[in-house]
Amino acid sequence: MRTCFVAPFEAKTNAKANVSLGGPPQWLAQVEANAAKPPVDVLIMTPDLALTAAKADLVDDFTVDKLPNLAKIPQQLTDSVMGKGTLFDYGVGGITFHKERVKNPPKSFAEFVDRVSSGDLVASVPSISYAVTPIMLIWAMAKALGGGVENVDPFFKAMEKMKSNLVFWGGPNDFFNHLSSGEADCGIYFDGRTWNHYDSGATWIDFINPEEGGSLNGVAVQKPKNANPLAWEYINEVLDAQNQTKFADIMNYGVTNTDVVYSEKLKPRITPWQNTAFPPYEQIAQVRNEWVDRWNREIGR
Repeated sequence: MRTCFVAPFEAKTNAKANVSLGGPPQWLAQVEANAAKPPVDVLIMTPDLALTAAKADLVDDFTVDKLPNLAKIPQQLTDSVMGKGTLFDYGVGGITFHKERVKNPPKSFAEFVDRVSSGDLVASVPSISYAVTPIMLIWAMAKALGGGVENVDPFFKAMEKMKSNLVFWGGPNDFFNHLSSGEADCGIYFDGRTWNHYDSGATWIDFINPEEGGSLNGVAVQKPKNANPLAWEYINEVLDAQNQTKFADIMNYGVTNTDVVYSEKLKPRITPWQNTAFPPYEQIAQVRNEWVDRWNREIGR
């Protein structure tokens, strides 16, 4: 953030931008507590919390006159947070595998379920303690197997079939340890983190976007109402193609400005957002607690 967005903002405006460490729930709570004078001028949010902020009327509308670079962001990505923000980068939740042990990896969620169920593969999947599990695992697998937000039975039936050959990860490093130690052969994980491990020396790791489309897990940027107007200048830098290109090179994740041209190294790693499964974030937020409760009753880990 400091290298890709803060530095060009400060160079253009001679203003100072401080990066606040923390997380979206904390930042949103701070804005809610003091909406008249928010202590945070720019919010970096998960889409579900971005929608919470939008519905509570805590954030401003995004328009091209305020943000010229918004014209280069696909409209669907702005609409996904009610036009009160937009997505600036994203990861894909797909199938990561140990390519030395898995010569013929599953190409789809359906094949993944069949092969784990049969004992051909041992898989590591996120536990319910991981914040994005309802989207990247429950919804994505349910949709791939013929269900969706209204019907996650296919997911829970698949988990029942696979249970003898599953291990669970609570944090991203747990997953990597499962694959490197041989405790698992493959699993559901993020593309960007997979390639970060690869670049750190784990050249045995690889990633596949499932044929049905892995879940798109976006990161939204928003401006609280009554925040410093200079926030618009900063957010415009976040949406800038050159700055996003640099961000993608560092993070190994996809970005959203349509003028971005990925490097030869990065291009084969990035799944275009159009080839992902686009989650209905607002609908998922309404049933998330029900899914968590059902997970705790039926899976328990």
